[in-house]
Amino acid sequence: MDRQGKMMRCFGGNKDEIESEKAVMRNGGMLLEKAIAINNGRGNPIRSFSIQELNNATNSYDPNQMFFEEEMYKMYKGFIQDRPVIVKKYENDENFLENSISDIVFASQMSVHKNVLKLLGCCLESPIPILVFEHAEMGILDHYIFKDEQRADLRPLSWKNRLKIAVDVANVIAYLHTAFPRPIVHRDIKSRKILLDEDYRAKLSDFSLSISIPEGKTHIVTENLTGTFGYLDPEYLSEGKFNEKADVFGFGVLLLVLLTGKGPYNRLDYDHLNLRLVEFFEKCMEENERLDKLMDPIIIEEGTWSGKEQQLKAYARLALQCICKRSENRPEITDVGKQLRQIYQSLISSC
Repeated sequence: MDRQGKMMRCFGGNKDEIESEKAVMRNGGMLLEKAIAINNGRGNPIRSFSIQELNNATNSYDPNQMFFEEEMYKMYKGFIQDRPVIVKKYENDENFLENSISDIVFASQMSVHKNVLKLLGCCLESPIPILVFEHAEMGILDHYIFKDEQRADLRPLSWKNRLKIAVDVANVIAYLHTAFPRPIVHRDIKSRKILLDEDYRAKLSDFSLSISIPEGKTHIVTENLTGTFGYLDPEYLSEGKFNEKADVFGFGVLLLVLLTGKGPYNRLDYDHLNLRLVEFFEKCMEENERLDKLMDPIIIEEGTWSGKEQQLKAYARLALQCICKRSENRPEITDVGKQLRQIYQSLISSC
C-alpha cells in the first residue's frame, strides 16, 4: 500500500476528506497563531461552515451570483437557512493564504462596530479559507460613484448620503487606530472596500492587508508595497514606511472620489494640464478655483440650500489636509471624523 493509501486508512476517509482535514489543521493553527500575535487570542466567536454548506449557499459558486471581484477574491450572494449572506472566496493560490487568515482575524475583532461588514463565520476545510459575511442590501459603493453600466437601476448618491458615508468610514478608521492595544492600519481604504446597507450606512470590509503597529514602534518599514496605487501614502511609496497616517491619506483620496465622482487615476484637464485627481484637486485649491469645477455634476444638480457652499468648502479643505505629502502634516483621523460630523450636522439643520 502506498503512502497515500496508508494515510487514507489512518484517517478513515477518502482523499477529499483527508485534504479537508489537513486544511482544517493547517488553517486553524495559522488562525490561532495570528489571533494570539495580534490580540492575545481574544476575538469574537465565529461559526464554522463546511465546504458543502457554502456550495449549497452559492449554487456551487454560480457566476450569476457573483457581484464583485478583486485580484485575490470573488464575492457571491448566497443564502444560508434562508438568510441572505455574502460568501467571500479567495482564489486557490497559496500566496493568498496569509491574506485570508488576516481577513478572518481582523474582521472577527472589528465586527462589533456598526460600520464594519460583520463576519458571520468561515470555512477552514478549503485550502484557502472562505469567509461568510452579513448581507449588505445596497452593494458596493464603487458601483454608485462610477455609474456601473450593468446596474442602471442604482440611484445616484446625494451629497447628504456621500457625507454620511464619509462620516461612517472616518468613525471606523478611528476605531481601528484607537480601540486596540496596538493601532491597526487598514492599508487599503477605497470605495471598492465599502459596502452599503439598506439605509446607506457604510460597512468597511476586507482586512486582508491590515497590520498592527508593533509595540514601541511609531511606524513600519517594508520593501514590499501593498495597497492600491492612487490611494497609497507618498511616504510609503518613496521611503517604504507607513503608520496610521497612511489610512488618513487613503481616506483623503476617498473624500475626493466622493466629491468629484472621479477615480484617483482619472486624468482631468486644468488649463490644458493633464493631471490626476489628487494633483488636479491640489491645483484647483491652490488657485482658489470655484468648487463646481471639482464637483460631481450630480451634487451640482441638487441645487442650493442654506450653507451649501460653506459645507463644501469646509469638506474640500479637510480633504486637502488629509492628502498632505508629509504624514506629520496630516490630521489624526479622530479630528477628521469630528470635523466631518460638524459639516454633516450643519447640512441636517439646513434641510
